[in-house]
Amino acid sequence: MNRSWGAIDKTSPIPLYYQLAELIREDVRTGKLAPGDQIPSERELGERAGISRMTARQAIAYLVRTADLVVRPGVGTFVGEPKLAYDALKLLGFTEETMRRGGEVVSRVLEQAVVTPPFSVATQLGLKQENAAVKVARLRSMGEIPLLLETSYVPSALCPELEKEDLASHSLYTLLELRYGLRLDIARQTLEATVANGYEADLLGVPPGTAMMLLEGVAYADGDTPVEHFKALYRGDRLKLELQSRRDGARVNMLLA
Repeated sequence: MNRSWGAIDKTSPIPLYYQLAELIREDVRTGKLAPGDQIPSERELGERAGISRMTARQAIAYLVRTADLVVRPGVGTFVGEPKLAYDALKLLGFTEETMRRGGEVVSRVLEQAVVTPPFSVATQLGLKQENAAVKVARLRSMGEIPLLLETSYVPSALCPELEKEDLASHSLYTLLELRYGLRLDIARQTLEATVANGYEADLLGVPPGTAMMLLEGVAYADGDTPVEHFKALYRGDRLKLELQSRRDGARVNMLLA
């Protein structure tokens, strides 16, 4: 890393540490810095940027909190691995999404059994109080990195003996389609920010209180048959969303009329 970062503007109202952090991020985005590259020390960063060592330390601490940088005690600070990009507009299971990007999926089944689902889940699946569902809870990883906790409920009547299937090695969505003839084609879901509790943090290998993204909803087959209630808790430091938005021109024209 040989740049001087002369673009830092000391007259700007934007804090100096934030300016430096954004310049480092830009080097990562443009490929000048690659995952695993070591970042200069606080002293050297400060000298190159013309700022104090304390300000450089603030920039590094900020980028560590956002997982752009990682600290290896006794070794130094390095560029972090890129975050998993989740396409929120495509209805893909974690296995399908990860494999589409060339990743290696590892699943650990935490629970797989026929249960009476919680009332709120049963209601969203159109089940009566006495109806059973198959609950599948899995810790999902990309390679050796745990990324999310995923819990699904599927009506037992739609998928006989689903509780006996090997869901550590197989995609739930692929199984639903190939064995049970249920091709999921739409999902109604919400996404919100949350934090990991002690149990979740322990499984995901992060400190309690770590930022998380919670994706929750219902997936349907044939547009209106509820097949799966899902709850996926993603590590906020390892996930980013991909979205494509379109401005409603008709609405704009109406407002201008």
